[in-house]
Amino acid sequence: MPGPLIVLKFGGSVLLDERTLRLAVHEIYRWRRGGWRVVAVVSAFYGHTDQLIERARFASDGDLAPEHAVAALLATGESTSAALLALHLRRAGVPGELFTPSTAGLRASGAALDADPVGLDVAAFERALDEQGVVVMPGFIGLDECGRVVTLGRGGSDLTALHVAHALGGRCRLVKDVDGLYESDPAKADPKTGERPRRYQRISFDDALRTDGSIVQHKAVRYAQQRGLDFEVGRYAGTRPTLVSKAPSVLSRRDDRPRRVRVALLGLGTVGAGVYELLSQLEHRVEIVGVCVRAATKERGLVIPAGLLSDDLDAVASCGADIVIELIGGLTDAGRAVAGALRSGSHVVTGNKALLAERGGELEAIADAGGLVIRGSASVGGAMPIIECVTREGGARVVHVRGVLNGTTNFVLGCVAGGLPFDEAVRQAQQRGYAEADPSRDLSGLDAGDKLRVLARVCAGVDLADEDVVCESLTDGIKRASREGGVPRHVASLDLRDLSQVAARVRVEAVGENDALANVPGSWNAAEVVWSDGRRQVLRGRGAGRWPTAEAVVADVLDVIRHIETEAREADSAESEEAGVLAEVARV
Repeated sequence: MPGPLIVLKFGGSVLLDERTLRLAVHEIYRWRRGGWRVVAVVSAFYGHTDQLIERARFASDGDLAPEHAVAALLATGESTSAALLALHLRRAGVPGELFTPSTAGLRASGAALDADPVGLDVAAFERALDEQGVVVMPGFIGLDECGRVVTLGRGGSDLTALHVAHALGGRCRLVKDVDGLYESDPAKADPKTGERPRRYQRISFDDALRTDGSIVQHKAVRYAQQRGLDFEVGRYAGTRPTLVSKAPSVLSRRDDRPRRVRVALLGLGTVGAGVYELLSQLEHRVEIVGVCVRAATKERGLVIPAGLLSDDLDAVASCGADIVIELIGGLTDAGRAVAGALRSGSHVVTGNKALLAERGGELEAIADAGGLVIRGSASVGGAMPIIECVTREGGARVVHVRGVLNGTTNFVLGCVAGGLPFDEAVRQAQQRGYAEADPSRDLSGLDAGDKLRVLARVCAGVDLADEDVVCESLTDGIKRASREGGVPRHVASLDLRDLSQVAARVRVEAVGENDALANVPGSWNAAEVVWSDGRRQVLRGRGAGRWPTAEAVVADVLDVIRHIETEAREADSAESEEAGVLAEVARV
């Protein structure tokens, strides 16, 4: 069941260095969670192309010739950033495939340093997108009829993105360091009036070509204009980009600039430390106002201002932050902290599947009463966006879920199938951060059972008790499954066809090589979701470890921030409308 397609282009103004590739990962994952297939077109890191030009100029005695050699050198900038982004996606547990110009079949004609794209292997993209959901490719470069590397002119990654979107029939967004196109420099106010320039809500192709070309390559605009291809220009994590189209331009005083929110973090273990590191990179959007830990003096390998650390769980949870992130685990303390945060007016993000399984309905009621949201995507599947999938509006209801929902047991099973003793496989899982010091809930199947309980609630509003889920432990099931042949998997299944008799089970199964759950390596998760209208979808993602879980938590945080921004804009709009009415009344 393929989803809609979006082409995201990440420019050098966004990708300042390798660390900022994490921003691209967040943006790609945001759209994947929304059900979109994604092609990510990547520019070289900021300033890198200029450095390569200078090297070429020096090596050629200032001639920049032969041009095909120069093009091959310049191509290394985009190729490097694209390859690194693919590696960062993998670390975050997001499936994806790296394309080169050859893999993409991106043919171009014309001058070696200013060529025009003329071809694309559409079938190769469709195959990779159906299998992986994400394709990463370098922008700016293609291959001529002789197979030589050519470039598409300065700013040519914009052109690459539009060419791919046109060939595949997808939406296109150019992700920049600004929230859209403005009538003049948005950083400069009018010296007479003090007003800031207006932003284009929509801009015509002709008006876009009247800009100075520093934001969007004019060659790319002409390409879109000739083909009637609308596209968007906006910021990372934005919601209201400028639309570039043939329609007349529309200017507005409303921008899409990010709003900074206050965040408190409860827990600084394996996942909590990852979340802290990722949030620290979002300083333009997030201010961390408190971190609750068991021992404030413990060395953690993180640079954290001393004033942020506290061992007072209730005080940090109820500090009045916009968002409280709960990552301490367990039921009693975590439940008290989450309830306290909600009653103090904070939105909540949690990865605690046991808490959501046991008290999810109660906590959601508290959140609803306060006009707040509670998010728990990381509680099921890690970076596999299953909760987003089953809660997406689509008319039909979910009737069956079957999946590998525990990365720890999947890793252990893979090691045992490869000949490693069971205890050694568990030890290796712990060393890699896939298993807790006490892995009993994972190995017994209870952890996967909690995830089925969460899914029963979000899919159908059904509350299952702990004893309603039949769980088979890994040790009990391995011997039986080994006799059956096939690939051993710890399979969690949820049958929702009859809501009066919901069936939930976790057991070791020997699956066939053509089964949707057969090709699930290491700590990865996979799930097959079936709807009442017969639709099926297979999801994949890494389900254990620091970075996949941290990525899911941060994605929830960013979703809540967008929710806060939307509410704030609606309030500002209503206030502005009211002020206009009062002004008119006063005038009359």
